[in-house]
Amino acid sequence: MYRLLITLVFGSSVVAAQPTFKVGDGVKTTSGTVIGQASKWQPQVSEYLGIPFAKAPEGELRWAAPQAITDSSKTINATKYGFACPESASRLSQGVPGAAAASGASDVKDQREDCLNLNIYTKPQTGEKKKAVLVWIYGGGFVYGSNENPAYNGALMAEENDVVSVAINYRLHVLGFPGVGIPEKNPALLDQRLALEWVRDNIEKFGGDPKRIIIHGQSAGGASVDYYSYAWTKDPIVYGFIPQSGTAAIRMSAGTGNATANAINQWSTLSDKLGCGAVTAEDVTKTLSCMRSKPLKAVMDATAPAAGQQAMGSWGPKVDGKTVFEDLADRGAKGNFIKAPIFVGNTNNEGQGQLGSKAALASNCGPRRAAQLRKDAGVPAWRYIYAGEFENQKKGPCRATTEGACHSAEISIVFGSNPMKGKGTDTENEKKLSKELRKAWTEFAKDPAHGLEKMGWPQYDKSKPSVIVMGGKDSAEIKFESVDKLDTECPA
Repeated sequence: MYRLLITLVFGSSVVAAQPTFKVGDGVKTTSGTVIGQASKWQPQVSEYLGIPFAKAPEGELRWAAPQAITDSSKTINATKYGFACPESASRLSQGVPGAAAASGASDVKDQREDCLNLNIYTKPQTGEKKKAVLVWIYGGGFVYGSNENPAYNGALMAEENDVVSVAINYRLHVLGFPGVGIPEKNPALLDQRLALEWVRDNIEKFGGDPKRIIIHGQSAGGASVDYYSYAWTKDPIVYGFIPQSGTAAIRMSAGTGNATANAINQWSTLSDKLGCGAVTAEDVTKTLSCMRSKPLKAVMDATAPAAGQQAMGSWGPKVDGKTVFEDLADRGAKGNFIKAPIFVGNTNNEGQGQLGSKAALASNCGPRRAAQLRKDAGVPAWRYIYAGEFENQKKGPCRATTEGACHSAEISIVFGSNPMKGKGTDTENEKKLSKELRKAWTEFAKDPAHGLEKMGWPQYDKSKPSVIVMGGKDSAEIKFESVDKLDTECPA
């Protein structure tokens, strides 16, 4: 049945492009008619920035499930980024509308609650009429991040690899993960789902194929990708998964998944700090109206951690039985997930990044388990380790004095977006590796079941050298290593 589905979806002949499409052409969507512009980086690519996919989650919609936009009569000038979602008060501007963010992983300039928007990069005038679609979910520990980050610019993918690239926003920190049933514990994960529904319903008008949508994301975004694969088995929308340096199992063990016991106390403390009074487990909604009436800055200030503490993990996904499951291990063992191909991996030195220890974030063990579960269920699975080390990466997230590829080092290589970050010139090997990885990510999107096989990359098999090791110290080498050599710290 699975092979028949793949044949029906991917076996059709290529359809001609839309030569009459003009760069930045207006496109009618369920959110309104959006007017784009030529990408300043790749001028033949149309970019549509800040397209709202949901109503502003503020006022009575603060902490509620996202609501689809029902008025499509508006015209939207999609030529500048939309607002970013408010971040951890300990990192940036404490959610003050219009405030400039400090330098950091997110590169956010303007944070407001009206932040549920997405960016599209496309080139419908050439290539396939219906192109594969890659939807990006950013990382940031569920407490910071934005689709405005220049590393996530998908224009080069659209220009050179004949795909549509999409980057979404979702709510962060306390606004996205209240952790208590009001009624949703994880509205941010529902934001991600609604964004994918919007893509499914509208992407064909941008030259995309609604039957070839894959999701990829890094760190918290990688965990989100894996969470999604367990949550939406009855209506998947997506046809493939690329979790990068983050899986659901790793996030659960890191403490952001199953911390429900502390969620009530945390929510009650927030309510009390806002002057709304404490709540109990039996009545967490008692002060909700009061809390929704408070200014954004007050909410974010009230969640700031004490001196010397970190916000990471304090507001994140909690078990709700809808988007995050307590019996995740059992579901995995029984194959109770979306049976679509997976391409999963991590960097070879996650712990040297800004976000904490290797054990707390990602390692070989999470991707190993995610790949093996799919293989056991008869689903195509590939596994990689990114090992590229380049000097201009040392000016970003990776420490100059530490060996290996740090947490997030692969992102700008995959997108080919180093030039957008202004971190220095790529070496020839860096350019070569970037081109090869862009091809891998996009070939997987075009044909999740066979695209990587066509590149000569083996499916994951713990009995064979099948872990794809990408790059090295100023190296573009691709090699295949055995599990036994790499996974010395993982349980059998």
